[in-house]
Formats: sequence, structure tokens, C-alpha cells
Amino acid sequence: MDLTVAHQFDDAEQQQEASTLGMWIFLATEILFFGGMFLGYTIYRAMYPQEFAAASRHLDIVFGTVNTAVLLCSSLTMALAVHSAQLGSRRMLALFLGLTMLLGAVFLGIKFYEY
Repeated sequence: MDLTVAHQFDDAEQQQEASTLGMWIFLATEILFFGGMFLGYTIYRAMYPQEFAAASRHLDIVFGTVNTAVLLCSSLTMALAVHSAQLGSRRMLALFLGLTMLLGAVFLGIKFYEY
């Protein structure tokens, strides 16, 4: 573990407390944001059930499933790229970043086809 203390902190404990508080604030804002989005979705879904049913007939389950898998795999390859960078493995870093970019292009291609 790196014990380097940034200049704005008095000691490592203060730095750790600040980073922990920052993470909790980030999580709280994400909960508020997505909670609001899901609440809006739920309200509109309850108000307009026929429209949601009609719109769902236009969805393609295969493309939706593939896009979800592509997003999950690209998150994994990006996390592996970060891990490779932390280990100093430039070759694996380049490989995982390339895979992440390829998966991003696949995602955009599917979105282009869908729309």
C-alpha cells in the first residue's frame, strides 16, 4: 500500500477518512440519481401501460442481450487494463485496452444498426 500523503492532508489517517467520505458521498449521489430515474420510470409505466406494451413489441431481445454482454465484457477488460497498469505490464495493458476499444466499437455498431 502506498503511504504517500497528498499535500492537502496532514497525515495518512486524514487522507483515508477523506477518501472514505468521498466514496460514500459518491454512492449516495448515485443512489439519488438512479433512484429518481427508476421512480420516474415506474410512474410513467403505471400511467401509460398500453404505450409501454406497444413499445416493447419493437425491441429486439437478441440485440439487447448481446449489447448487455458487450457492456459487461468491456467493463471487465477495462478493469483488467487498470490492474495490468498497476502491475506495470505494458503488453497486457495494451491488449486489454485494445479489447475495450473493440467492444466499444461493437456496442456502437449495434446501436447504429438498431436506430
